Amino acid sequence: MAELTTYLWQKSYDAAVLEMDFERLPGRVQNAFDAIEERLRTRIEDGGVEHRALMEARRSLGILKNIRR
Repeated sequence: MAELTTYLWQKSYDAAVLEMDFERLPGRVQNAFDAIEERLRTRIEDGGVEHRALMEARRSLGILKNIRR
């Protein structure tokens, strides 16, 4: 069975993706973007598993950022 890896930035990302309150959504999205950008400023393998997850999460947050109530 494959072992799942959880990254530190995922908590903020999950909070944004799972937020149902449209008033809170922009703040959650911004927190997740900040956590992702902070992680990208550290040493990370370009094209590695986490790097790809970060890029996908950033794309998903971009969609959420544009959602209007």
